[in-house]
Amino acid sequence: MSFIAPNQTIGIIGGGIDSYALTMVARQMGLHPAVLTASGTDPALAAADYALYGDLTNPAPFADLADMSQVVVYADENISTDLLTGLSQDGRLPQGTDILSITQDRYMEKVFFEDQNLNTAPYAMVVNLDDVRREIESIGYPAVLKPTQKGFGPKRQRILRNENDVEAAADYFDGGTAILESWVPKARELAVLVVKTTSGEVTVYPTIENMYSDSHALEASIMPARIDAATNQEIRRIARLLGDKVHYAGVFGVTYFLTAAGVLYVARLFPGPRGNANVLAYTTGFSPYELHLRAVCGWSIPEPKLDRAGVTVSISSRQLAKAIELIRSQPNTHFSFYPQRGDLAPDAPVGFASFTAWELDSVIARVEALGIWHIQDKKETKADD
Repeated sequence: MSFIAPNQTIGIIGGGIDSYALTMVARQMGLHPAVLTASGTDPALAAADYALYGDLTNPAPFADLADMSQVVVYADENISTDLLTGLSQDGRLPQGTDILSITQDRYMEKVFFEDQNLNTAPYAMVVNLDDVRREIESIGYPAVLKPTQKGFGPKRQRILRNENDVEAAADYFDGGTAILESWVPKARELAVLVVKTTSGEVTVYPTIENMYSDSHALEASIMPARIDAATNQEIRRIARLLGDKVHYAGVFGVTYFLTAAGVLYVARLFPGPRGNANVLAYTTGFSPYELHLRAVCGWSIPEPKLDRAGVTVSISSRQLAKAIELIRSQPNTHFSFYPQRGDLAPDAPVGFASFTAWELDSVIARVEALGIWHIQDKKETKADD
């Protein structure tokens, strides 16, 4: 793929917060973002130079986007690969579609990890209640049922703690397949961002510790992660291994579960930048969105360097008023807010705040003292989606 210079047009497929962030960074890099979303009211369109919206199951909007773009990226991993094939074949989709065949299907993702001899939670594919009854004997309680296809979120997951829960899951099956997975009693959820260039060079960024609410909404990201050196080394080894294996260019992430006993499980792979790596911008100087665009546009990739410790906390709609008060009293805190349209749920993300210092303990104490966010060690978090 050719080098994409400022003043050229980049197409961005998909809406939402990640698309909005990509669009804003593209503008900062001197690119002209053309954004394609399913809704004309999507916040990402407000930042676009060229706003397109329409049925994302129809090839016509994709053709329109391709006609005006020198390079195209997707911000939604649930886009049909059939609609992206043409873009991939003509070289304008550096991410390609191979990674989506892995990440869109939980079973294929598990098989991919196993092919690399990676440790994942025990699982089985199930299609009915009889399968669950049989497989739970080896998987054990507690376990979680998840749709094989991703994109439904935690609301389509069901925790099975005993035989009664199994029998109550009869209404779960609607003709599709599901994954029955052992519940991992995780003490920490970890993530690492990998940057792969169009020439195949792989760069692994420092490990991030993420904290989630009971509904699996991101609450905080912490750097450096509170793990030992051996665990960190294994996390980075796995990330580099996967970077060498996937046919892809851009940023992708790997998430992990770490138990209190120190057992590390690979949880999932996700293409493109996400908000769970926003802390990188304030601890290394480069946001995940900028790194993604640099990689797909053929720009040089900065060397990973943790300049300082940091904590990035999500601001929910419920916390917005208190966060706005902090703007006046916290001069050394970085605030970022998303466009807000319509009524928002109390836990809907509306922005984030980032705190930094030379020592992590100092940052954590500073955040805790505000009384809004609580990031000290707590009980295990809920299931990953």
